[in-house]
Amino acid sequence: MTIVYEGEPQARWVVLVVVWVVLFAAAIVWGVANEQLDIQSRASSALAAANLPGTVTVDGRDAVISGVADGARDDVAAVVAGVDGVRTVTFTDAPSTPPTVARPPVPVPGVTSAPAAPGTSAPADPPQPVPVEEPVAHLTATLEKGAIVIAGVVPSEEAAARVAAVAELIYAPFVTNELVVDGGVAAAPWVDHAADAIAVLPIIGTSGLTIEGDSAVLTAAAPTAARAAQLSGAVRRALGPDIAVEPAITVTGLTPPRFEGFTRGDGTVVVRGVVPSSEIAEAISGSLRSVYGIDNVVNELEAREGVDATFSLFRLPVALRLFAPFPQWDVTIVDDVITGSLRSGASFATGSAKLTAELEALLDIAAGILIRNPTLAMQIEGHTDSVGSAESNLRLSVARAESAQSYLAALGVDPARLTAVGYGEERPIGDNDTPEGRAQNRRVEFSFGPATGGP
Repeated sequence: MTIVYEGEPQARWVVLVVVWVVLFAAAIVWGVANEQLDIQSRASSALAAANLPGTVTVDGRDAVISGVADGARDDVAAVVAGVDGVRTVTFTDAPSTPPTVARPPVPVPGVTSAPAAPGTSAPADPPQPVPVEEPVAHLTATLEKGAIVIAGVVPSEEAAARVAAVAELIYAPFVTNELVVDGGVAAAPWVDHAADAIAVLPIIGTSGLTIEGDSAVLTAAAPTAARAAQLSGAVRRALGPDIAVEPAITVTGLTPPRFEGFTRGDGTVVVRGVVPSSEIAEAISGSLRSVYGIDNVVNELEAREGVDATFSLFRLPVALRLFAPFPQWDVTIVDDVITGSLRSGASFATGSAKLTAELEALLDIAAGILIRNPTLAMQIEGHTDSVGSAESNLRLSVARAESAQSYLAALGVDPARLTAVGYGEERPIGDNDTPEGRAQNRRVEFSFGPATGGP
């Protein structure tokens, strides 16, 4: 710019100073404006890079942001404050609208969107329904240390009741049942057989079953491959051919426990054998001491490593307490197969096969033992005194055994697990020459062992 001024020299210098001041102020204003625009541009770019909403206006070095929802303000403020040159960050009070995120259309099988006609924009895809997955029945059962935990969903009260009944019969009092009923779940072919599958899990002491849809997963820690095959076969038979059972069984190679318990004629009880831990040994002997007294239990159990913790060991503390009303009993467990006998102290009336109240009470206990041990069968033996002919006494002894058999069946014991035999007067335990001895001989006894044809 060229300025020509003709006049006095002093006046000419005054004019030049004024012009210089004006130009300097203009330069400052121009520089500030450009700096604001630069900060504003960089702040806007930072928000875009962070995929955050907001419109930035800069006043000096103070950023004012609009169009930000409350939930995003902290993130926006942090990004803008990090821009070089920004001194403060504030938001306008105007209501803001959250950003709209474009989402791709949900493809629908078998449906193809038509292309837009030339010169027109493609129509927006209509909202697609989100498929809702129909709930299905499912069940899990986990057995460990004699206790079972059941959970899942079944479609009917009847199915839940069947599972609960079997769990109580076999595993009580160590049952945790979290099974619920939902009439909206889809039916499944295994539901009616779930109780049968749960009943065979004790074949291996540590086992579990998960069922859903038309498949099941069976887990276990089996001592031998033979025992693993026994459990998986029993579960397959219980669930039926429509359910694919996938075994996931580890073979541990542990040796089976041994146990023997019996009463002596002097009122003491002896337990001996090999078990996997001192805790199990103490649980067994402790249950007997609570019934017979501390001084009347001889504990010869040995705890040893490498011994399998079978289901029967954890049931013994419960079962042995049930034996207490029987004056004489013995039980043996070898390879988890239980055998033994119970000899009652209750008596029939002379010449009668009618069960007395005392006999029925003992039969209730026998039923509990059988129901809680589904792999057991029982032989019921009827006996008489020597009064009458040997032939009539034989018939009477059979009738007494059959009375007991019918009573047990009425309590829910499978008749196929019961055998009635009569021995007449052949096996006395008392003196037939005294009334007391003859009363002892008018009795029933129970011998139990593994059920034939069982799992």
